[in-house]
Amino acid sequence: MRITALSIADLRIIRHLEIEPGPGLNFIVGGNGAGKTSVLEAVYVVGRGHTFRHASAGPMIRHGCDASTVFVRLRDDDSGSEHQLGIRRAKAALTCRLDGADVRKRSALAETLPVQWLASQPQLFLERGPEWRRRFVDMGLFHVEHDYLPAYAAFARALKQRNAALKTGEPAAVAAWDEPFVQTAERLDRRRAAFVECLLQHAVVVLDGWQPGFAVSGRYRRGWREGSELQAELARRLELDMRTGFTSVGPHRAEVELLTDSAAPAEKTLSRGQQKLLVIALNLALADRMIAERQRRPVVLIDDLAAELDSANQQKVVAALGARDVQAFIASIADPTALCPPGAPVFHVEHGEIA
Repeated sequence: MRITALSIADLRIIRHLEIEPGPGLNFIVGGNGAGKTSVLEAVYVVGRGHTFRHASAGPMIRHGCDASTVFVRLRDDDSGSEHQLGIRRAKAALTCRLDGADVRKRSALAETLPVQWLASQPQLFLERGPEWRRRFVDMGLFHVEHDYLPAYAAFARALKQRNAALKTGEPAAVAAWDEPFVQTAERLDRRRAAFVECLLQHAVVVLDGWQPGFAVSGRYRRGWREGSELQAELARRLELDMRTGFTSVGPHRAEVELLTDSAAPAEKTLSRGQQKLLVIALNLALADRMIAERQRRPVVLIDDLAAELDSANQQKVVAALGARDVQAFIASIADPTALCPPGAPVFHVEHGEIA
């Protein structure tokens, strides 16, 4: 899907803004506080149903208004068909409509409009806890493997039920959920491990093409001891789990570790600019998987590409996006003329309006 028209109303500083983006790279330019990131946020919201900034919707809604609304017209690359997708986000309610029909699940938004978000400091992906990286893997699998969501949901249900049984203090109640937990956990683990291995291989290829001056490797840690069966680990930790009321081993404790050629954590040895290139490479690797496996191209959102990247590396990232034929929205404070391919639209934003 590509966005052919974007309309935003009452989102942060934006009262009303409309643009017709191009099918490839689109540059959103303006000063600090002009509303550049809010344009990217609007695209993210219509693709995910929530903002990337925080859990609460209240601050997203323009002061004095009841709700923010975002509307997009979409064109399918393969069929040429057009669709209309809109959301209305009030403080306590979310209303979504696709081609005039109500959308009940946020997963349907993500399926319709896959978006990849790269914040001005994507290094937080490396610096924050394992949950961030698990979320990236799970969302990637959702977009690459059409039946991943049911597998993830089955595991989440088994985990929830086992945790509830732990809180009863009855070992027999816990044992009743061990088998479904192990079955769903091991299925999820196998798919995650294979996906991470392939994703890291693609990311290394991207980085090698850029010659960034460092090498990386990675490993997937499944959430329980290597060489041990999950069933045995559950039995070994049953007493602890019953005290805490929480299952302490399983895919919900998995981790993706990214290491440099010295086998040290990437977040502790790479510069900020190098970390940013690494995270961008991971996202491009995910885009490659989506295109190869499902012939779907994401809409890529990049906030402040120039932060901590010199002009040569910015050019490499822009060239990589162009080579993948994805639609991208790139927010920038600086004049992007040096980065713009011929014909790439540049939208100047001032005070939440197109200047």
